[in-house]
Amino acid sequence: MTHPHHPLCGQRVTIVRIRRGDDPDLIVRLADGYHAAIAMSWTDYATTPADLVAAGNVPLLAVDGLRQMAELVAHLRRGPVGQSGHTAGVHSGEGR
Repeated sequence: MTHPHHPLCGQRVTIVRIRRGDDPDLIVRLADGYHAAIAMSWTDYATTPADLVAAGNVPLLAVDGLRQMAELVAHLRRGPVGQSGHTAGVHSGEGR
């Protein structure tokens, strides 16, 4: 349920059947076992991922941002290279 003023907003319901029309109704089973008709437009039943993005539910991280983060992590894992060619922070068992 997505309509902000519906008492079941934010909850998931079980669909029993769909009643066709200009704004189809979903016949749903309520927690007490009774059935109720709810306008499909008040739910996310017929939405696609593109609809969710258009409605303002944008992804939290763009693909370019994810790629930049992966490059940063790879760079950090390599670490700085010292003059001897060994990676700093890696010890060969020698004492300090």
